[in-house]
Amino acid sequence: MQISYLVTLFNKAAFLPHLLAGLQAQQGEFARQYVFVDDGSTDDTLQILRDLTASWSGVVIISQANAGPARALNAGLALVEGDYVKPVDGDDMLFPWATRDLLVACEACGTGYAYAPMDLQWRYDVNEPPQCPDYKNIKPVLQKDFLHLALRRAVTNPSVWIARTALLRALGGSDPGVFIQDYSLELRLAASGPAARLDTAVMAMPMVAPGRLSGNDAQTLHDVNLALLRFLRGHPALPAKLRRFGVKRAAGRAWNWARRHGGGSLIKLFGALMAAKLGCLTPDLATEAMLCAPFRGRAVRLCPDN
Repeated sequence: MQISYLVTLFNKAAFLPHLLAGLQAQQGEFARQYVFVDDGSTDDTLQILRDLTASWSGVVIISQANAGPARALNAGLALVEGDYVKPVDGDDMLFPWATRDLLVACEACGTGYAYAPMDLQWRYDVNEPPQCPDYKNIKPVLQKDFLHLALRRAVTNPSVWIARTALLRALGGSDPGVFIQDYSLELRLAASGPAARLDTAVMAMPMVAPGRLSGNDAQTLHDVNLALLRFLRGHPALPAKLRRFGVKRAAGRAWNWARRHGGGSLIKLFGALMAAKLGCLTPDLATEAMLCAPFRGRAVRLCPDN
């Protein structure tokens, strides 16, 4: 068996020692491939990465003009050779058991992917040596309602899940029309079938990471709504109850943001929320534009050509 670690990077020079320490520490009897995609970094990320991995085997490093993490992940997915893909955000650090235990979870539950909940993950200090919590041998569980949970809110980032390569390719990877990759991947995986859930910490995120996309609430919520509405439009066969639930969540998100921060017509958004609650709002392009508009006044990055 081979695992392909797929790492997307943009200006992550300061975090490379922790990222690479986590990759090198991975436990398990499997072959490894490392695919790094530099998304047009303007710092020393690319050169430092090349220097620090010069003695590694199975390394593929590519660079592209800055287009966002979703398109960076898709570029890397095209180069993956392993049976499974283990994505990693460029400033996250995997704990030694992460890959092994997520693989065990897939096998135990008979699923094509496994994840660990984000609210159980750790934080690390970039100024301290890499460290991790004590290991806990947690039994995975089969989560049949993962799609409903994912429609409610995003519950993963790529660093907390693993998926069969064939499955991820069949799903089309990230939605290339959404700048941040996290939620479109989660929704596509959730729609493919039940999840194997591992209730433990498998990675740590930096305590402080200037410029991290998840630190921009407007960007995050915009991309959550955009990914959700595009997902619903692309999956018309989903049960009507789930589709209504997803649209209602997007409408509520836009309405709550506009009430607190402005950026949209409150009357129009309130009408949309009421229509969503009644099951009368469809995830068409007009709805997408209306429910994404409130966030776009806050330095939100869009995918090229969108």
